[in-house]
Amino acid sequence: MALNKTRLREIARSLMVTDQGDYRDYLSLVYAACKAEDASYSYIRFSEDLGLSSTNAHSVIAGRRSLTVKAAEKISVALGLTGIQRRYFLKLVEQKRARSTADRDEIFAARLELRQKTLPTELDKRQLAFFEQWYNAAILEILRLDDAQDQAEWLASVLSPSVPQAKVAASLQLLKDLGYIAFDSARNRYYPTDVTITTGNEIIGMAIASYHRQMLKLAVDSLDEVDADHRDISAVTLMASPALVAQFKDELAALRKKLLALAAQEQAATEVMQLNMQLFPLNTRRGTKP
Repeated sequence: MALNKTRLREIARSLMVTDQGDYRDYLSLVYAACKAEDASYSYIRFSEDLGLSSTNAHSVIAGRRSLTVKAAEKISVALGLTGIQRRYFLKLVEQKRARSTADRDEIFAARLELRQKTLPTELDKRQLAFFEQWYNAAILEILRLDDAQDQAEWLASVLSPSVPQAKVAASLQLLKDLGYIAFDSARNRYYPTDVTITTGNEIIGMAIASYHRQMLKLAVDSLDEVDADHRDISAVTLMASPALVAQFKDELAALRKKLLALAAQEQAATEVMQLNMQLFPLNTRRGTKP
């Protein structure tokens, strides 16, 4: 039996666009589900059902064409997306079309807010909230210092960049709710627990993206805000093969483990540092889609 538009909308709504970080991935999933149900379903049919010209759906999914916001609005109607799912789909398209980092960050924040509303449990929401603000991780690590205090006023006075005391207080409550800190009677204050910081599959993609966006911004700001003798920022541009890129990643992973081990052995820590590592291409590999 041929798949009709009603069934297409049912499939599209069941796949939850808020689980995706790219509108192309979502459309690809919808098409694959339709194809699995109706072997005769083609990209041409998919394009027609979405209200696009006959070859556009495949070109969009393959990355050869981009959706306009106007086209995305038409597609959201064709797929029966409503409420948060529709707004999130449109935000995915807007983010791809954004020209500035500020615009992309603003749209990402809006996506994050929409995603929060769809999470099934309070724990999921709190775990995502942990990664929403850079200072949550910073406060957690500062509390490991021997001379640290667990009052919001003190923590606000030592955080850099500065954070309002009210937000620090909210962060402390979040860390308590997640079980990341607990009262230590020997130290007579709250101290980090051994609970592993994790995120469920529902939120891991957005959580990691949110964390990295903030830490990269802090790195940029540190160029102006932190004295050169108290930071180390370097970069190198080099050519590599796919095999060498894989080796680079292994080397970076090994370095991260080594630095974490050194930090764990430190007995006289007095400050908390942020270390970022980035490796990304500066050209499009020949023979691959843009």
